[in-house]
Amino acid sequence: VGEWKGEKRIDMREWDGDKPTKKGISLTLMRWKWLADTVEYIDEALKNGNVYEQHLGGNVYVKVKQGGVCIDIRQYWKPQEEIVPTKKGLCLRPGEYQSLKEAIPDIGAAVPELNTVVPCMFQSDHANQLGFLQCSECNPNDYQNW
Repeated sequence: VGEWKGEKRIDMREWDGDKPTKKGISLTLMRWKWLADTVEYIDEALKNGNVYEQHLGGNVYVKVKQGGVCIDIRQYWKPQEEIVPTKKGLCLRPGEYQSLKEAIPDIGAAVPELNTVVPCMFQSDHANQLGFLQCSECNPNDYQNW
């Protein structure tokens, strides 16, 4: 848990010995909350070898590919017509994902603000489709077109 530009964030990083590397991803509290809330769906996809994909907000996705080899938590971007992955992210093997799952309650205890975080899709300004389309978290590539 750290702060960046005055905003609390949950950082997931690869480590080199006892030092974190640049490789990884930093999630806002809203995106972390959404990730923590999707754990049961990720578990089901891993158990059954199914594909799973969930947008966490702002072009950050969690994905499980067919066969459940890894859980990919990654930032994407849209250079042209197609959304493509960036280097910002982690691909967790099932054992690493299990460690992340076990850390969720500890992170919740360390960041009490998570108890009041409501994913934007459940907020009142998303009561209709226009609210979703104008949201930079839910529709990060086209929200300015509405």
